[in-house]
Amino acid sequence: MGLPKTVRFDEDLEKKVEKYLDSNDIKFTQLVNLAVEKFISEPQTIELSPVDAKDFLSTAKKAFKKHKNAMDKLK
Repeated sequence: MGLPKTVRFDEDLEKKVEKYLDSNDIKFTQLVNLAVEKFISEPQTIELSPVDAKDFLSTAKKAFKKHKNAMDKLK
């Protein structure tokens, strides 16, 4: 058995966890173990979506203006 760890939840999540523990026959440590096991066993992927060309160009222009000095040094 591992060393005890401290878990700190956001206030909203803590209320939900307490409510869940009150209504189900499960201990806090069992719930945390199950949740962490499920989370790390599922693939965590980032789905890329295409960017609108207009949005990209406007953002790029802003970046070039903001960092003009650094871009000039790279030349």
